[in-house]
Amino acid sequence: MKLPEFFEKHETRRSLVMVFYSFLVAWLISVWYQTGFSFHPLGIVGWIVVGIGLSLGTLLFVVSILELISYLIFLPIAGRNVQVLSQVHGELLLHPLSASLLLITLAVNALTGALWNWLIWIVLLCIFVLQTYLVLDRVDSDEEISDPNEIGKPSLIFRLLGLILGAEVITVSAGARPLSPWKIYTLPEDTWIVDVRTKAEFQWNRLNSSENYPWGLRLYEAASNRPKDRPILVMCFSGHRSPSIAVMLRRMGFERVYNLHWGLLYYMLLNRGKNQKGPFGLTRDSRDTSGRGKDYKLISAGYVIAEFLMLGLAPIEKWIVGRQIPELQKWVGAIIGICGFGAAYLAYRELGRNFRVFAAPRRSGKLISTGIYSNVRHPMYTAVMFAFLGYIIYWGSLWCFPLWLAMTILYIVKAWKEEDVLKQRYPDYEDYQKRSWKFFPYIY
Repeated sequence: MKLPEFFEKHETRRSLVMVFYSFLVAWLISVWYQTGFSFHPLGIVGWIVVGIGLSLGTLLFVVSILELISYLIFLPIAGRNVQVLSQVHGELLLHPLSASLLLITLAVNALTGALWNWLIWIVLLCIFVLQTYLVLDRVDSDEEISDPNEIGKPSLIFRLLGLILGAEVITVSAGARPLSPWKIYTLPEDTWIVDVRTKAEFQWNRLNSSENYPWGLRLYEAASNRPKDRPILVMCFSGHRSPSIAVMLRRMGFERVYNLHWGLLYYMLLNRGKNQKGPFGLTRDSRDTSGRGKDYKLISAGYVIAEFLMLGLAPIEKWIVGRQIPELQKWVGAIIGICGFGAAYLAYRELGRNFRVFAAPRRSGKLISTGIYSNVRHPMYTAVMFAFLGYIIYWGSLWCFPLWLAMTILYIVKAWKEEDVLKQRYPDYEDYQKRSWKFFPYIY
């Protein structure tokens, strides 16, 4: 059995994400206990490493977080085919975030210099390299790109840069022009629109005059007969795949190459419900969201805001107040938080393809009542509650406790609304309710 087949069979690609962030938490705890985030003197080389790691890592982190938040908020417009998009883009969206955290942890290690922190960082680097290899292998083994020597396929270096950076950096540096979605109509009507998404995505929705070249496949041959002064618009779904293709076309000598910044996702958002005509109109201008996100947007926004506030306020409060936290309290908080992460992993692994961020279940999904779900109906929410409870106990934060209560109440309200949806979708859900608990076994 080949290495990629082994990982695919055992779903280790998805598990590697959890393993990466689990080691990241272990690294954070190690830095705190070994150094207390105290820094040691650095030489010129050390400061160069810190400067590059912090500047590039922070930039990638901000871009990745904004793109992830936008993706989760606006994904409901994809309608009933949303599972195609989430399967394609899950790893591609998380990978730049992992790269940013790897760079930031490198800079912190250079500042602190603790041996155990470096050992954990090396493990993180190995996991990241393995993730990168598996994602690229998945792309290469896609039915649309079966020949690894196919002419016109973008080079490995450009695909790696596009995967790791996930932004417009390589596009701008190569002379291609990023184009905002609301400026598409400033292009001439004879613009050659190159769509590099997969065939399934292309069939789902596209611009009227676009041509499909999945991941740039066969684009080299198609471009060889086109006039070099003709404007070209390169696009994908979220802006992660198109930059490397835009670079390839620019290097082929095309003078006016545009990359659709933020991808088709934002263009669909801007033109939602509009009946568009012409080359830049969408083939599907209306969406049936099937109740996804209905009545939940304010609830979701509320607990997400509370979570981000808790992450920032807890260390700020400790710095301002100067409160000394007993070691026992730190250990209790850490254990509760780790239990939360463990429950989240078990719930995610049990859900498999049924996992989603929306209340409405997948049309092809099934009711999961095994594993951790055999006793608890909403273990993912329970896991988040425990993780943040452990976090505020660890930091001894009094400011964050009201935020945690508000977050918990919002999750309870959301679960209550979701169960009405699930009862309509699954006839045996009421029986499942009778033999299970909502959040905590034998309590609630």
